[in-house]
Amino acid sequence: MSPMKMLQTIRKTIGNNYTNWVIYLVLAMVLYLCMIGSFLPKNLNVRLHDTATEDIQSPVEAIDLQATNQLKKEASNSTPSKYTYTEETSLIQVEKVGDIYDVISDVKLDKNSDKDKAVKSVRSKLSSDASEALSDKTIQVLLNAKDKDLMTAQDITNNLIYEALNNKVKWSDLERVQNRAVSSLPVSVIGDSLRGALIEILHYGIVPNYVFDAVATKRSKQDAASSVEPVQIHQGEVIVKKGELITRDVLRELKVVGLLKDHFNVLPFIGLFIFVSFIVIILSFEFKQLKEKDGKDQYKKLLMYGIIFSCMILLIKLATYLRLTHIHGLAYILPIALGTLLIRMFLNERLAIVTSIIFGMVASMTFGSVTKTGIFDPQMGLYVLISALAGASIIRGNETKPKILQTGMLISLTNMLIVIMLMLIQNNTFRLGDIFLNLIFAYLSGFLTIILTLGLIPVFETSFGMLSTIKLIELSNPNHPLLRKILLEAPGTYHHSVMVANLAERACEVIGANGLLARVAAYYHDIGKTKRPRFFVENQLDGVNPHDNLSPQLSRTVIVSHPYDGADILRAHKMPKEIIDIAEQHHGTTLLKYFYFKAKENGQDVQETDFRYPGPKVQTKEAAIVELADSIEAAVRSMKKPTPMKINNLIQSIFNDRLEDGQFDECDLTLHELKLAKKSITETMNGVFHARIEYPDELMGKKVTAK
Repeated sequence: MSPMKMLQTIRKTIGNNYTNWVIYLVLAMVLYLCMIGSFLPKNLNVRLHDTATEDIQSPVEAIDLQATNQLKKEASNSTPSKYTYTEETSLIQVEKVGDIYDVISDVKLDKNSDKDKAVKSVRSKLSSDASEALSDKTIQVLLNAKDKDLMTAQDITNNLIYEALNNKVKWSDLERVQNRAVSSLPVSVIGDSLRGALIEILHYGIVPNYVFDAVATKRSKQDAASSVEPVQIHQGEVIVKKGELITRDVLRELKVVGLLKDHFNVLPFIGLFIFVSFIVIILSFEFKQLKEKDGKDQYKKLLMYGIIFSCMILLIKLATYLRLTHIHGLAYILPIALGTLLIRMFLNERLAIVTSIIFGMVASMTFGSVTKTGIFDPQMGLYVLISALAGASIIRGNETKPKILQTGMLISLTNMLIVIMLMLIQNNTFRLGDIFLNLIFAYLSGFLTIILTLGLIPVFETSFGMLSTIKLIELSNPNHPLLRKILLEAPGTYHHSVMVANLAERACEVIGANGLLARVAAYYHDIGKTKRPRFFVENQLDGVNPHDNLSPQLSRTVIVSHPYDGADILRAHKMPKEIIDIAEQHHGTTLLKYFYFKAKENGQDVQETDFRYPGPKVQTKEAAIVELADSIEAAVRSMKKPTPMKINNLIQSIFNDRLEDGQFDECDLTLHELKLAKKSITETMNGVFHARIEYPDELMGKKVTAK
């Protein structure tokens, strides 16, 4: 089943409104399925304590959370605790010890208190911590001591406390510092009983002055943990080398980068879906603009584009396997410019450029998985992008076969320059053999592009009824059998057609229509006259007019039939539909005025509709311009002594008549475009029917005759 028959079946099944979206859906599925393998990391079948059979690289950039958390924990644990040193501690503690001696002195001055109540009195006046630190025996010893001994004891304890707390004392150092102070008590100055009391006072007075700061320690550990850089596994980083043992750490890293079969990540599927949706939306907008410009349903062009696009995506996917051959630069043979060149020839340049950008992105992501450098391969993406842009932009003007061959050479040259540029940018050392292979494959890419282009153009023309510039140029060859038929059987019609072609081509180019199509269609538009050539005035070289002996109705039948006879001849010769349509429509539903008024003059009761062409009216800009050019050329040629003023007035009247008669109601020709077309045709006709200069010989001949 041909693509067009398949499309017609789809349209009958689901209707016209949904056909385009079905094509978009199929295109999206092809793109998604071809790219999904590149988005997903390669799964490995490895187990603990296996030996790696090859170097395993990370296909993505990932963070090893477990290793990062372990480093943070180690950093936190290795951070020392924070302590706060209080220099005022010695003064405070001396003051507290002084309070003890003051209380003892106060109680001793109270003569009314007995010895049993004296201890209780001391405890009641001491602070709670001092009362707990001193035993009853110590308090009793201090109460029994002489005032002089108390003063000496106070001075000794104050000095020892000052000396002990002059340095930083932590809880872990407290016992050592207290013992050192006790050992410093002078034995010769104090007795044994007082010494025991002073030991308790020193244990009470000497306290840590360099204490643990919980808040500062917590903050310090948090700062240390947060300062740890995440453990990253970089794209292309070798996780394990060939021959090394698969350890638990290696398995963990393989799982992090998604290379284990037991690890499924849905994110790449979602990301690719978003990418494909973006591409389809962009293409839908492009075809919407194309429809607005052409004014036609674009399903046929969309189907052709979908086939070209899908084939090139499959070609990119297949080209990735060329990297597996390890032949240096073999992937450069990819004829990516083929797709954009065909799109440029059959559709338009803007769509070809947009497609080039898409091909570049797809190639970059598709080749990225093969090179094992991650999702993207910028080198291949850039090569495909520029090569595709060359195919979309280099060809200009009439796309003849020599012009296409020249384009192929330019594409090859462009590809070779891209390869050289990429090698220079990489700043790597290359072997001469590798450079030679790269350039040869890049050159062959352009060669293959042109060979495939020339081979596929007839396929697309036949399958989709598309009309390429090459086909139009071939049809414009004067040696074409149908053109020779017109020349030999209706020479006047042939000359008229050539003039119409010149008028129509220039007018179409002025309004942005297809000038070449208008020219070629004009060559064939009156081929129906070859069936009865002598019934048309331009072919009546002997001056005999057969219509003089026919009724107006019979003459009308002969004249009106020529557009449809011509369409039948063109169909029999399998001519393009666009040319057949213009031949059939070039008179629209206009009135055959001469024979209509002749019938009226003969007193016949006739209707105007009986003398109108059956139509259809012109459907395209090119058909409208050919109709105008045909009418104007015939009318101006029949004028006697045409002058610029007469020509201008005649052309204006024909334009007004066609507008008032509604002949352009079914095509998208605007009034502004009509104005531009009229101006172009007027200038051309004035150039053809210019006034001649009388030469001296002619003047002399007139004088001689006058004599």
